[in-house]
Amino acid sequence: MTHGGSLDIPVADYLAQQPAHAKLLSDFDAQLARVPVPAAAKGKADAFATYVRFADQLDAKRLVAAHHGAAAYAAEISAEKAAPDSPAITALSAAGFSDSCQAR
Repeated sequence: MTHGGSLDIPVADYLAQQPAHAKLLSDFDAQLARVPVPAAAKGKADAFATYVRFADQLDAKRLVAAHHGAAAYAAEISAEKAAPDSPAITALSAAGFSDSCQAR
């Protein structure tokens, strides 16, 4: 159950789903890395790579918080509401990526 992509899910559900989610991300990233990037798209590829590093950091913080319990998890989810203002997401949008690309 993905709750429509929302992170506003109970911590137990998040922890139960996290291993499968992490595998999907890892598999996607590995497949994407095999796609050749034309020189003209290097800027877009760099923006996406920066976003992936940013998203991986959020994922790691969220997982640590979840292991510390529901209150820590809720606080992290609340803190992540500022993520759309991050330079990584701003650059991703400026490079022409749809918001749906943030689900990678």
